[in-house]
Amino acid sequence: MKMQFGILKPRRMLQIMVRAPTHQVFSSYSEFKSHSWTTNILGIKKYSGIPSNTVDLATSHNQGGLTNERYRQIQSWKSSCGDRGDIFLCNKMITKYAKNGRLEDARDVFDKMSVRDVVSWNAMVAGYVQNDRLDGARHLFDKMTERNGVSWTTMIMGYFQDGRIGEASKLFDKMPQRNVVSSTAMITGYAQGGRIEDARRLFDDLSERDVAAWNAMISGYTQNGRIDDARKLFDSMPERNVVSWTAMIAGYAKYERIEDARRLFDCMPKRNVVSWTAIISGYAKIGRIEDARQLFNRMPVKDEFTCSAMVAGYAQAGRIEDACQVFDNMPKHNVVVSTAMIAGYAQNGRIEDAVRVFNLMPERNAVSWNAMISGYAQNGFYEDALKHFSHMQRAAVKADQATFTIVLSICGSLAILELGKEFHGFAIKRGAVSDLSVGNALITMYAKCGNIAQAREVFDKLGKMDVVSWNSMIAGYAQHGYGKEALALSEHMKQLGIEPDGITLVSVLTACNHTGLVDKGRHYFYSMINDNSLMPRAEHYACMVDLLGRFGHLDEAEDFVNKMPVEPNAAVWGALLGACGTHGNIQLGERAAEHLFKLQPENPATYVAMSNIYASSGRWGDASRMRKMMRKMGVKKQPGYSWIEVNNKVHTFIKGDTFHPQAEKIYAVLEQLTEQMKEAGYVPDTDFVSHDIEEDQNEHILCCPS
Repeated sequence: MKMQFGILKPRRMLQIMVRAPTHQVFSSYSEFKSHSWTTNILGIKKYSGIPSNTVDLATSHNQGGLTNERYRQIQSWKSSCGDRGDIFLCNKMITKYAKNGRLEDARDVFDKMSVRDVVSWNAMVAGYVQNDRLDGARHLFDKMTERNGVSWTTMIMGYFQDGRIGEASKLFDKMPQRNVVSSTAMITGYAQGGRIEDARRLFDDLSERDVAAWNAMISGYTQNGRIDDARKLFDSMPERNVVSWTAMIAGYAKYERIEDARRLFDCMPKRNVVSWTAIISGYAKIGRIEDARQLFNRMPVKDEFTCSAMVAGYAQAGRIEDACQVFDNMPKHNVVVSTAMIAGYAQNGRIEDAVRVFNLMPERNAVSWNAMISGYAQNGFYEDALKHFSHMQRAAVKADQATFTIVLSICGSLAILELGKEFHGFAIKRGAVSDLSVGNALITMYAKCGNIAQAREVFDKLGKMDVVSWNSMIAGYAQHGYGKEALALSEHMKQLGIEPDGITLVSVLTACNHTGLVDKGRHYFYSMINDNSLMPRAEHYACMVDLLGRFGHLDEAEDFVNKMPVEPNAAVWGALLGACGTHGNIQLGERAAEHLFKLQPENPATYVAMSNIYASSGRWGDASRMRKMMRKMGVKKQPGYSWIEVNNKVHTFIKGDTFHPQAEKIYAVLEQLTEQMKEAGYVPDTDFVSHDIEEDQNEHILCCPS
């Protein structure tokens, strides 16, 4: 039965409803908007004699105001409208409750239904899937006496979303009847799970393909980095629609092939707002903000996603005032653009403005909360970030994979192991640990907290891995001095055909540095560049300079810097200066410092490093001159500090302070430990405390907590 309604006269609508099942009437309602719903329902209320509280139930449900008490009122409608009306409303309630995370309420409605149709079962199965309760979904699916294509596809896609590709494939093989829709869902799922060859085989086996199947395969290729294969498929399509063109443009933009994206965009026979947004986002992503702005100004119709792309692009380019102008010129601010503005403010250090926008939002979703939590963390306000996470939980907003990735990263940055473990347990409860980004964050968190064994356990249990997974584990080994393990893992990574990236090279060079493997470091640096076509960046050169300099190859390190194909930055010169401090090379240190004074005249580290180099050689006049230069420039060195977690509380110590409530006990224990160390033969190396003061004071400074 196919029907189309505008705003019907209430009596006419009632007559149609009597002749047809209610759920059929409304499911075929092509212009199904809230005002249409409410107007027609209120008309039925007037003409039908249906109890008013039942009709109020329907309208309040559409507005999200349904309560358990209102659910019970639906029972009185049965005598007037019969079970068909009951099924329709209950199905709507199940869907609404599930989407809002109230799965138990949805199940309560489902269990109380005296009559159910396949839509009821599908709604409940979908509710379990949406709320990451896949076992509950499968249990209900297995109990269904009647299934349709939606039933099978919902369950299959649930498995894909959970990373259980094998089970999705087995269920698909059991489908009694497949069609192009279910096959397209499988192609999408295989592609999202990284099984692009399986997706292609299924695509090739289709006896008939519609444009959606072609689009799914093209998107699958772009998601998996096979952009040229996507283009070949695009060129061979018998028929294309705007989605086909947009998928290719978005793919090119994702991999920064913006000229290819622009050529396609200019050839498009018809564009929609998504096409415009894809090309604008592509320009913004690579910093070509003026090209993005020109297209944005030409765009005939803009939506919140386009404005968000421009806000994000301006913010990334440091043009926060331009981002504000786009934001302020919008007639209304929805959750998408407000979230982009929050992220933009946070990226540019304006956290108070980010908080202001967040507080003014009429509605917020998990992405908004994540942007605010991440914003606090980016600006060093870790405690505020964790408090905001607690507010998110109290607001009954469900934490998603991105949320767990952020808070686990915070725990790693602060080395708060116990809290990190609690979040790990929370993620397991929510079914989030199967997400790759959460798994990678767990590896990093445990590694930064010093629990390398647990990091490796998480790594080994990952269902699938990407280059980030390998990098996280290699970096963890490298940071804690497990150089051989880090290098072995990088070799294993290459044997499996996983291409290393720039972060891999940094981790490998760090591993060589911590274990003194200078020759290995040279080998990895040049082989990764030559064999993997990596373009070395400043951080790679800085790692090599640090490696060479740390182990006394100062002349080679300076020669390496002078032969760099790009201009050395502060990190490179800083690494060379640090090596000069370690080996007491004053002349080379002065040359490195000269560059640093030009690049970063307000950075206190250069003055302090040179002062220490002079002092360690007994050149107290030059050391004093460096200190005077600092005062003249108004440069101040921030005191060093450290922290430790005890019983989920972080204790912070600034060098030499006495503010901690247990300071006396702490210093008493330190003195005892120092005496015991001396008795065991330990002699403090006071050369690193380069001040013109007595030796016993130097020893005291070394023993102060920081």
